[in-house]
Amino acid sequence: MDWPSYDIRRVRNIGIVAHIDAGKTTLTERILYYTGKIHKMGEVHEGTAEMDWMDQERERGITITAAATTVSWRGHQINIIDTPGHVDFTAEVERSLRVLDGAVVVFSGVEGVESQSEAVWRQADRYRVPRIAFVNKLDRIESDFDAALAAIEERLGAVPLPLSFPWKDREGRLLGMVDVLRGQAIRWDQGSRGERFDYLPLPPEAEGNYRRYREALLEKLSELSDQVAEAYLSGEDIPRERLLPLIRQATLERRWVPVFGGSALGNIGVQPVLDAVVDFLPSPLDVPPVTGYGDAGERSERRRPDPEEPLAALVFKVAADPYAGRLLYTRVYSGALSEGQVVLNATSGRKVRVTKLFRLHANRRKRLERAAAGDIVGLISSDRVLTGDTLCDPAHPLHLEPIAFPEPVVFMAVEARSEAEEPALREALDKISQEDPTFHVLEDESTGQLLVGGMGELHLEIQLRRVREEFGVPHRVGRPLVAYKETLAQEVVIQQELSRTLAGRGQYAKLVIRFSPLPRGRGFSFSSQVPPEVLPPHFLEAARRGIEGALAASPIGGYPVADVAAHVIGGAFHPVDSSEIAFEACGTQALRRALEEAGVLLLEPIAEGDIITPSEYLGEVVSDLGRRRGEVRSIEAKGTFEIIKVAIPLAETFGYATRLRSLTQGRATYTLRVTHYDVVPEQIAREILRSRGYEHG
Repeated sequence: MDWPSYDIRRVRNIGIVAHIDAGKTTLTERILYYTGKIHKMGEVHEGTAEMDWMDQERERGITITAAATTVSWRGHQINIIDTPGHVDFTAEVERSLRVLDGAVVVFSGVEGVESQSEAVWRQADRYRVPRIAFVNKLDRIESDFDAALAAIEERLGAVPLPLSFPWKDREGRLLGMVDVLRGQAIRWDQGSRGERFDYLPLPPEAEGNYRRYREALLEKLSELSDQVAEAYLSGEDIPRERLLPLIRQATLERRWVPVFGGSALGNIGVQPVLDAVVDFLPSPLDVPPVTGYGDAGERSERRRPDPEEPLAALVFKVAADPYAGRLLYTRVYSGALSEGQVVLNATSGRKVRVTKLFRLHANRRKRLERAAAGDIVGLISSDRVLTGDTLCDPAHPLHLEPIAFPEPVVFMAVEARSEAEEPALREALDKISQEDPTFHVLEDESTGQLLVGGMGELHLEIQLRRVREEFGVPHRVGRPLVAYKETLAQEVVIQQELSRTLAGRGQYAKLVIRFSPLPRGRGFSFSSQVPPEVLPPHFLEAARRGIEGALAASPIGGYPVADVAAHVIGGAFHPVDSSEIAFEACGTQALRRALEEAGVLLLEPIAEGDIITPSEYLGEVVSDLGRRRGEVRSIEAKGTFEIIKVAIPLAETFGYATRLRSLTQGRATYTLRVTHYDVVPEQIAREILRSRGYEHG
């Protein structure tokens, strides 16, 4: 980037997000081609897509890691983060949304709004990300643009604002798109692979639809502008230039979602999406200033996207790089960053040097001397930096809120083939866990086995395959195991006293605690009604630490304990013999006794999602789900397919992909993601605990 010409108003940081197979990577490929970034278009189904650069991505045809690239369109710099659509890689989407200002959400014109598009939409709502939508695959005979709009409204609760609609001939073939703002048809030239396109007068067969969409658009925009309302009511022709700022305002306020359509594979409808990114999605100046915590920790500090402000940047992804070690994908929120600069890693408290700075493009890169507020770049640092760390000006420390990642729900045992290969295996697993915060590596205390945890079977399979292929470390794996939890079966009051001598000194603590179960998903809560003269606050805090520490493993089944409230109702301390250590140990003992006396319920992760099957296999699929303890929530017919909404225990989904393929001759697809934990039926809970060597009372 030429420093003087860098204009932050002309920067767009966007993500392209979608359900798996909606055509997101194909759309990204077209964007790279039309903006001159690549000179040969790749196809996902041919395994030559540019942004999917890991070998496995090319083989499986899915995007696993969010790659970043920068393109230029109409004098604007667009930083694009390509995100995975597969549910096991939710963390990749989560971290991308955290650093984006806007998003393009891709829907399939055939399937409409699918479960993962719904999940991603909710994530974008949580991060308050303005978005535009692209309805893809409109060249397929069974596609239905109006049904996709209705699904966006019904399933996502969003208000779609269609700005283009499909222009089809009598046989239903897609000829091009009709631009609702210009009142013209657009036809793409297939000889140039869609690079050239022409605006044509509105064809007679599209007039009815054009009037319908145009009126709906003007009615909506009349809500924002009295002048548009007056012009619309008096039948005046309103020029496009007057409408663009209103659509931009509505998009930035997340009031409505501009919708475009086309076929990425058929090279139709891509350039209007790029225009919409420039016209309607925010620049870094259009989003609220980033806030973080100063050194004192309690007060919130704001940083504006201004190169003159002190530096604040967030590392949102760490990638093992074959040439450079560890590449840090970084969003610069304020200030500027130069090669060679020493910055503070506010998270670890250590200073690091930025040894190299890059403009990123998939797995290629270009050296940069300097990056400024609003930019997304890659950098290499002199010292270890992890995902979610804040890099800032050492003279103005600032902690940005780290990225929240879900806990693993599936574990597998991994072992090296020989003792000599064990260090290499641990090193490879450690590198992957630094890159992927949802991939955990731990040792099972009872067996000494090395366990890896992740978001699902596919997630672990892919990361372990990287250990073999990228890092060259062969290994053996056990079968997948579910991450169960335990909770208290009923309320119990525990009176716990600790009195002993340690190294010649008395240790005394007494606590009376009411432990009670909490609703699912509430975690742990601690409260006290005891006055400070009975139990000083620092002893209470030590008791809380002791209880919280003991939640890691229950004495009943050895699983983590969740959804428990501890309320201190009494206690006593000794002026000489009491210490924080004593109260911490007393708290730990109290929780263990509570679980033993009140009993536990075993909790298991429940996955929810859609199974899309041809209608003729519906009976077999539903009865198979019944055998797997699946709960069918609804069944909706869509042409020759049925969409089954289902909730199913994660433990019953292992190997499901193979089973579903054989039931439906490979024609059904499914997406499931863990949404919550629920109680395991008693008979099954007993077997699970027995298999771990515990007897269930």
